[in-house]
Amino acid sequence: MTTTPLSLDNAMQLASEAFLPCGCVTSANAEDDSFGFTVMNGKGEEITRVAQVRDYADPLRVAQVIEQTRQELIDKGCTLEPWTMPFITDASAIPETTPNY
Repeated sequence: MTTTPLSLDNAMQLASEAFLPCGCVTSANAEDDSFGFTVMNGKGEEITRVAQVRDYADPLRVAQVIEQTRQELIDKGCTLEPWTMPFITDASAIPETTPNY
C-alpha cells in the first residue's frame, strides 16, 4: 500500500468493493467533506452503516475504517470475500485491485 492521497471517488469505490458479496452503497457528505457507506445483505436489508469517513485522502485511515467494519460484520456471522487495500499507483487513477480468486 502507498500513502498516495485518495480522491473522494476512489475512497468511495474502495469501500463499495470491500464488502462483497454484500452490497455497499456510498454517499458523499458535501457539507463536511466526508463520505459514508451502508452495507446490505442479499435481501437488501441494512446490516451496518458508517455515517462518516473523514480523512478519506489518507489510504491508511480508509483501510482502517474498512477493515474494522469488515471485522465487525465477520464477528456477526457475515461471510465476506477476502479484501486487502490495493496499491495506488497513480493519484489521479482508480486504484489497481488485485483479483479475488
